[in-house]
Amino acid sequence: MDKKTIAAFVLIGLILVLMQTKFYKEKVLKMSPADLTQSVASDSARSAIADSIRTEAKKEAQRTAPVAAVQIENKEQQNKSLPSSPLAEKLAAGKNVYVSDITIETDNYVAKINPRGAVISQWTLKKYNYDGDQKVELIQNHGYGNLGVAFIYQGDTLNTYDAIFTPNKRKIDFSDGKMTDTLKFTLDLGRNRQIIKTLVFHRDEYLIDLYLTFKNLTNFFDNGIYFLNWESGLKYAELDYQGHISKEDVNYSKAYVYQGGEKEELKLPDKPGIRKQRSDFSGSVDWTAIRTKYFTMIIIPETDKEIEPTLYGETSEIYKEKDLRNRVLKKYAIHLKNQFPPTSNANIVSYRYRVYIGPMDYFRLKKYHPTLAKLMDFGMSVIRPFAKLVLKVFIFMHKFIPNYGVVLILFAILIKIIVWPLTRKSYGSMHRMQSLQPKLNELKEKYGKDPQRLNKETMKLYKTEGVNPVSGCLPQLLQMPLLFAIFIIFRNTIELRDASFIWWIKDLSAPDTIAVLPFSIPFYGNLVNVLPILMGVTMFLQQKMTMRDPKQKAMVYMMPAFFTLLFNSFPSGLNLYYTLFNLFSMIQQKYIPENKATPEQVVVTKPVVMKPVDRNKKKRNRK
Repeated sequence: MDKKTIAAFVLIGLILVLMQTKFYKEKVLKMSPADLTQSVASDSARSAIADSIRTEAKKEAQRTAPVAAVQIENKEQQNKSLPSSPLAEKLAAGKNVYVSDITIETDNYVAKINPRGAVISQWTLKKYNYDGDQKVELIQNHGYGNLGVAFIYQGDTLNTYDAIFTPNKRKIDFSDGKMTDTLKFTLDLGRNRQIIKTLVFHRDEYLIDLYLTFKNLTNFFDNGIYFLNWESGLKYAELDYQGHISKEDVNYSKAYVYQGGEKEELKLPDKPGIRKQRSDFSGSVDWTAIRTKYFTMIIIPETDKEIEPTLYGETSEIYKEKDLRNRVLKKYAIHLKNQFPPTSNANIVSYRYRVYIGPMDYFRLKKYHPTLAKLMDFGMSVIRPFAKLVLKVFIFMHKFIPNYGVVLILFAILIKIIVWPLTRKSYGSMHRMQSLQPKLNELKEKYGKDPQRLNKETMKLYKTEGVNPVSGCLPQLLQMPLLFAIFIIFRNTIELRDASFIWWIKDLSAPDTIAVLPFSIPFYGNLVNVLPILMGVTMFLQQKMTMRDPKQKAMVYMMPAFFTLLFNSFPSGLNLYYTLFNLFSMIQQKYIPENKATPEQVVVTKPVVMKPVDRNKKKRNRK
């Protein structure tokens, strides 16, 4: 790449920056001041706007969240569930009645169960923060319909969401070393017919055991069918630098069914007003789940023979600003259709489910069910082993080193030590390639007009000299899966969430933003992050130290610039690792003499000492 090409790239970059300025929009595009209000706001005004948006977003989320996806999807069913029979009237009797929650506090969460519907109305995680000191809350809409029971009676679909269940007690007790306690809710449907919902809470787990017991109802429901539903989705728990709902949290929001050995998903687009549902599943149900970026709700049936899952999803608007319109509220619902055994005439039928509401902890989920690990996203199959290995190493080192930033530094040093033999070999290869440059130039001059012959002679020269031109790239090639693995680990795993390092680096799983530009730069955005710049600078210096061919001079500038733009939105942990790796590479190159890098490759040629011929000796021999 010559100087003219570089100048062209620089000019294009300047033009793109100019197009984002106020001057260009006012003088060239003739945009009105109103259109420019958001883009030219001062820092203080921007901050105020951000706070206002944030407050409105929260209000909007709270206002819109109460609408469960399945409620909207099934308006026809809702109409059918309006009181049209004595039983329907009985189930809806508690709709406007205030019933206080029952609070359960364990080592991991604070939950509230409301007797109206016997639903989970609050689930606050004690070990994870949402915004400052505020704890992560996963339940929205006060949990309306969460773990709710529905059934078909005389052709109408009725639910128990507004029915008042009677609890057996109002306090969960973990004193005296108790690790579990039970709460039982009973709904009396008359004539000794009952729906009993039993919840078993574990003191040190995010898991609860749910038992649904149906008494004298096997022939009461149409075809013996009932539903266990989760209606209110899962609440977002991540904010970006400006206090908006994180785009990644929106992107990761999905619903799953694991059935027949396959993970099937329902994914919603980033547009408001979209509704979808899926019921085309086949095979045995292992589990169903709803997830956001770091948290999940999972229902694991004890038996899967009669269960038919259906996933529902709906999007709605959160923000009205153009740049934020794709951050929509995605609400998912799960319906599990189950059926009493056709031949069962038992008076009491009971079903067991396990419900997990908590962090996406790979090792914890794997403990509950072997296939739950597939809920985690470790990237492509080629990258997964690296990602899992890196995660295990991080967790192991974190047992002894409390700061994940320090863990990352030691990990970078460890990787440099491991790849040192390859690095040493690559340096030797680079030096030998450099020594061959005059001969390569001769070949180019001689066979420049015959590319095929030139390639053949070049390879012949490499073979004769024992040089492998690819070997110099081995450390970099080995580095690529590690970079992908670290990218995935820092972006997806709960262990790195909110992991701080020093000073301005508060969260290694997010960009280390220090300022927001009043305009957006193409491929870069409007967030100013420090570590991507440091990474680009160290990459430039490191490449400048290794550059031998003057024709590659342009790459010394282009590659760091490209990587700086690309990495600007990546987690700061990844940028920190790459910066450290570049620094350690420079130290290696500076303090390791080139001629010592590959001593075994140096060809030492000793001068041949010609001994004088002893002519007298020859003459004596002739005698």
